[in-house]
Amino acid sequence: MMKKQLFMVLAIMSVLILVSPAALSHSDAKPQHGGVLHSKYDLNFELVREADSISLYVDDHGEPVDTTALTGQIMILAGGTRSEAALIAAGAGKLTATAVHIPDGARVVVSLTDTDKKMMTVRYSF
Repeated sequence: MMKKQLFMVLAIMSVLILVSPAALSHSDAKPQHGGVLHSKYDLNFELVREADSISLYVDDHGEPVDTTALTGQIMILAGGTRSEAALIAAGAGKLTATAVHIPDGARVVVSLTDTDKKMMTVRYSF
């Protein structure tokens, strides 16, 4: 009887692990542009630090998202200071912000809004 209950508990736990949000995410996605990749809202968001700007690549299962339908902002928290910049569409699946630097140790919040006023927020740590 005890073995049967243990087997049932293990079977239930296995099923829950298989259908967990982490298992259903884009866990097999890899950064395509040398940045930091997060999967959220069934999309991939890759943030790339450059010398004096950033690029944010957005794709849906490998297909670039129409970024002209998005408005966005990036907020950088580093060394006790906060800086913000607008994200501007820069081609298929790409948004950029200029005159922005993300130092090591920074926390970054990217906020995007689509034409339906749906807001998406993605957080990064460097």
